[in-house]
Amino acid sequence: MQLYRGLPIITNKISTEEQRGVPHHLLGRIGLEEPAWNVHAFRIEARETIREIRSRGKLPIVVGGTHFYTDGLLFEDHLIEDVVDGTSPRDTSEDHGEKFPVLNSSTEDMFAMLREVDPVMAGRWHPNDRRKIRRSLEIFLTTGRRASDIYAEQKQRLADQPPASAGPWQSLLLWVYSNPEVLEERLYARVGRMLDHGLLDETQQMFDYLQGRLESGETIDRTKGIWQSIGFKEMEPYLTLLKENAESEWLPKLKIAGLETMKIGTRRYAKDQIRWIRHKTIPRLKEAGSLDHLFVLDSTDVSAWKETVAEPAASLARRFLDGDPLPLPGDTSETAAEVLSQMIDLPKRDQSAPCHKTCEICQSTYLTEKSWEAHLKGKRHRRIARGKKRLSLVIVDGEQSTDHIESVAGESTEATNADPPK
Repeated sequence: MQLYRGLPIITNKISTEEQRGVPHHLLGRIGLEEPAWNVHAFRIEARETIREIRSRGKLPIVVGGTHFYTDGLLFEDHLIEDVVDGTSPRDTSEDHGEKFPVLNSSTEDMFAMLREVDPVMAGRWHPNDRRKIRRSLEIFLTTGRRASDIYAEQKQRLADQPPASAGPWQSLLLWVYSNPEVLEERLYARVGRMLDHGLLDETQQMFDYLQGRLESGETIDRTKGIWQSIGFKEMEPYLTLLKENAESEWLPKLKIAGLETMKIGTRRYAKDQIRWIRHKTIPRLKEAGSLDHLFVLDSTDVSAWKETVAEPAASLARRFLDGDPLPLPGDTSETAAEVLSQMIDLPKRDQSAPCHKTCEICQSTYLTEKSWEAHLKGKRHRRIARGKKRLSLVIVDGEQSTDHIESVAGESTEATNADPPK
């Protein structure tokens, strides 16, 4: 998000004063009118910037946020863009939508086509997950190859390669961590600061720009880029009503609702970041033999920042750059030991058998046998099933019959072609 020009409040961009003379790169590179960068485009630009910094004898520091992007720098051959031929790093679904109209059709139509051309990928996605369905179909249409085949080839190549360092240069990873309860309070307070510093002005600017493009007949892909930033989509209902009726009594309520939704979205994003580290970054570091380069710095107590974050980070960086032995990551603090033990020594994630079942009673789709079984045992499913069973009683020759008209409770679409009970 910070790659976009302007919008310092929504993107939480570091101010000039906060930069304190340290050059910051790749900030403000994309205009609202430009295609969104994907992770492959970011990796190309970031690596070129890193090489240029190193050529001057300076130290590049990558500051995250979005772990999907930082992992794109750290780990080789895990991005499907690496093997997608014939597309520019900045190609977007908007451009491909003009060439392949099906990419602008309904989610149902795209999913039906994906099931025909790449049933393996279709089986991975929920039928309502438009973004993933569209991306898988887009890969097939632009390359002539099924995404499932490309992923399988990547997985095999990784299995055939010996463990290596986590990237073309050795990296030191510093994870600034806060206790979740304390972090949640900070995130909520951050939303309040965003409002005080001009959130509504920025979202109004984005809203007016978006409306202008839509009114001119343009198609905007709002599933990616700045349109997915936390702040705009949450305040859009308020801005829409403000445009239609600035005197509406519902405006204050929509404003409050938007801010509360921002808080929920920010909290969810923070949890997603932790989940990504646990299930993506750490396994990749382990595979690369680089877990000993991941250090946790405890920022729970901001008043102790110098002692718990700044000084330990500087010490680790100094030893790393001098080639001196590093301490064990779990030995740097009690918090580090606790967090890393939870992350690294966890049992393997549940790998329950994949499936693709839709409950005809509840009209819900499930992608694993475990989630399917949990649904069948759930109160909601049983309640709806009982209701439908009562409705299915019919009168035959003047007598009441309990034959089921609809499929029995727990049937999936995989079993609905069976003859009804006699």
